[in-house]
Amino acid sequence: MKYDEHFINQLLEDEIKFSDSLSHLYHYPDNITHLLYIIIPSFILKYGMNYRNLIEKCFSSVSIIIDDKQDKIYQAYYFSQPTLKNGEYQVLKGIVLNNYQNIGLMQLLDNLIHEFNHAINSFQNEILVDDNIKLRTGLVYHYFDKKTLKLLNKSENVMIEEIVNTKQTEEIINIIRTLSDYHIENTTITNTLYSIYHSIDSNYRSNSYFLESLVCQKLLQNKTFFSTIEILRFEGQLEDIYHFFDSIVGKEGSLLLLSKYLTQSLELQKQLSHTKWFKQSKINKIKEMNQKALDIVLKFDKHTIYK
Repeated sequence: MKYDEHFINQLLEDEIKFSDSLSHLYHYPDNITHLLYIIIPSFILKYGMNYRNLIEKCFSSVSIIIDDKQDKIYQAYYFSQPTLKNGEYQVLKGIVLNNYQNIGLMQLLDNLIHEFNHAINSFQNEILVDDNIKLRTGLVYHYFDKKTLKLLNKSENVMIEEIVNTKQTEEIINIIRTLSDYHIENTTITNTLYSIYHSIDSNYRSNSYFLESLVCQKLLQNKTFFSTIEILRFEGQLEDIYHFFDSIVGKEGSLLLLSKYLTQSLELQKQLSHTKWFKQSKINKIKEMNQKALDIVLKFDKHTIYK
């Protein structure tokens, strides 16, 4: 979508002031602050001006923590934890950046957008307190003990959450890339956009969950699936997502089963790098899990008209 140039510049200038206030509050380094100058407006363009206040509240309540732990698997992660304050349950949340000193511009940008997108898609209907505390991260529920606040377990939809989140991360980075088409008045932003523009192709692809996203490619391209899950996930209507998916596939539990196969495949891939013997056996098992996941994806795609 092409926007009015004055609108884009005004949006950027407003969010520069907002980003500077966050930087002052949380003591962010300049490179993080300068990325927020373009990340926050791009989230607003992605989700719409109607959600501008929600997006700004989310960025205000989720702090970026630079741990710089050298972690080969998790370069960054979003966390949320229930706390009890003045007799009321609240949510403490943040984004931890590992390997901060050793990653390039595009990976840092991808990490920040990926994790903040988890946060924004968890903001509505985030916490429910009954027998336990149920805390939502996108499509995933985490269950905590009301007294100890310790994690008890989590629902099995982690991989669907991750591949949907990865797809949206790509979309937001592509929105950032299109900002280069406008005459931007702020030189800090134009310099950042120049670096980004010359670092990626016209259609950005994330390295996160690459094989799992490839297996689910038809699902992610399916307009019935993606447009529906985007809305329901953003609003936190998770039960409707299960019913929607399973009813189209024609078998209850299909979405959870899909996530289970993808999770097993990912775990086997992690084990493979440390395996000296019987590697082919693990490779065959990975292929088996991916094929089972693909069968569910193809069944859903086959039974939808709007693709």
